Amino acid sequence: MEKEELTLKDYSKNHRLDIDKVVEDYYGYIYIIVKNTKSVGILEEDMEEMISDVFLALWKNYANLVQETKIKPYLAGIAKNVLKNKYRTTKMDFSLSDYEEQLIAPHTLEVISEEREQNEMIKDTLKILKPEEYKIFMAFYYENKKIKEIAKNLEISESKVKVILHRVRKELKTKLRKGGYSYGNG
Repeated sequence: MEKEELTLKDYSKNHRLDIDKVVEDYYGYIYIIVKNTKSVGILEEDMEEMISDVFLALWKNYANLVQETKIKPYLAGIAKNVLKNKYRTTKMDFSLSDYEEQLIAPHTLEVISEEREQNEMIKDTLKILKPEEYKIFMAFYYENKKIKEIAKNLEISESKVKVILHRVRKELKTKLRKGGYSYGNG
């Protein structure tokens, strides 16, 4: 049976969750979710804690869950909630004094600030994309799907996916340039 189809029942023994098996099977999957969606300000060390929090939440809520719950999407949902909570606390607690001892280069805080500004510009640009463009961009850059897979899922040609990705990248570069950021010759 494929992992997409596995349920809590598949990981239960004597009405208890085999959390070790869940971690063994899904650690890599959760790691990819956290890594691909982590924001500026979340340290690498925090990733391990967030991944542990995902499995801890599953373990704590196991008794209240329906045994037919598909485990992979459930874990992904928990991971996204853990990330949102971490982002909120990181965003709210951002102060210069928290980072003074972590400064390695004199421009680290400036770099963090610039990255946040760039991320906001990207978010603003993504908000005005057509639904199809948005789906393609998100699938490629945030879900790590291949062009061929995106084309198949959306029932469009691979060349159309490439054209849309090119157009969105160009739009993002233009927006970033207008914001004072430059990128090579592209």
